[in-house]
Amino acid sequence: MPGHVRLRIPTFGPSHMVLAVALLLLSLFVYAGVQTAAQSYRLRAHEREMFVRVQELRQQRAELQGLLTYLKSDEYVEAFARQQFGLVKPGEILVQVDAPVAPPVQRRPGEKWWEALFGTTPVTATASAPEAP
Repeated sequence: MPGHVRLRIPTFGPSHMVLAVALLLLSLFVYAGVQTAAQSYRLRAHEREMFVRVQELRQQRAELQGLLTYLKSDEYVEAFARQQFGLVKPGEILVQVDAPVAPPVQRRPGEKWWEALFGTTPVTATASAPEAP
């Protein structure tokens, strides 16, 4: 048959097998590289968070060290003894002022603490036209 074209079925030879294995290995290396990069990014982000947390804890520790130093000081012990126990130094005279106990302040919802404390109500600003001379 002169007009008949023969279809050729592609064959999968040894060179194609080597190429397929090479592509598979290349894709595995790329996948491993992407996973490593993603994990590295997450670890760097975690490291930055931990660095900030360490800085905050160092600041808190310094504040607590300062408080501890103050609480161990003679100044604090004396002030505490005077305030809590009413103690005085030799030669000093204790003066106590008894004042009536203030009734507890009742706050309305949405009321600011200073309004309840001082009994003021918020002043609303009104827009007025400037007066002409």
